[in-house]
Amino acid sequence: MIHQQLADDSKFTFQEQAIVAFIREFPESILELSAKDLASASYTSAATVVRFCKKLGFKGYPDFQLKYVKEYGKLYNQKKLTFSTSLSNLDVSEYVSSVYIDTIQETKELINKDTLNRVINLLCHTKKIDFYASDINFPRVQSACIKLNNLNIHAQAFNSLNEFYISSTNARETISFVISHSGKNQTMIDIAYKLRKRNSKTIAITSFVEKDLSLICNESFYLYYSSNDAFSALQYGLSLEYILDMIYSCLVVKRRL
Repeated sequence: MIHQQLADDSKFTFQEQAIVAFIREFPESILELSAKDLASASYTSAATVVRFCKKLGFKGYPDFQLKYVKEYGKLYNQKKLTFSTSLSNLDVSEYVSSVYIDTIQETKELINKDTLNRVINLLCHTKKIDFYASDINFPRVQSACIKLNNLNIHAQAFNSLNEFYISSTNARETISFVISHSGKNQTMIDIAYKLRKRNSKTIAITSFVEKDLSLICNESFYLYYSSNDAFSALQYGLSLEYILDMIYSCLVVKRRL
């Protein structure tokens, strides 16, 4: 999400911070401004605007602007719903339905096709799949293990670091998923480091904004969530379950070929 990437402007240069400041003050203006217009309004240059967009992961300003317009529209619609005792149960039900749809779609857009193909290929040739997760993520990966074991794939879940297990496991025969919503869970980061030292293939399922965990792992899938605190936990969970079910479904198809 763009607004999440802009939340911490310490990673930007002085000129890029000027662009961030302008976007925060005049969020609707990006819908109509060209790169040259944005540069003029923020007292920077068109080249700086383009570099800024690429730093955020976009091909250029048009790509950034298209995503921004889409994201802004969703945030605007979310803000229109103010939670109060006057809301009917049906109102809340309809809003939750839209959260489900948006979360799945946004998660899908964060999936890199090449990454997905590489991961599924790895999983098709591995003997064991380990999942590392904590707190609310742990029961979700346990559920994924049950599904995978029903396919006769050896899968198990861990919620802490077991150095003896990691040191005694054949790294070539095991693929490990390490899950952290924030990307900053120190336990998960430590586990990922231990696994990489053993030359074990690791796959992060983590934050798109904070890349601490993904920088350690071989591959990464990214979770979606919005800044709406009331629904962020719901979106995290939905996003994770979608990724896990997607991986499971791909393996079901592969095993039937």
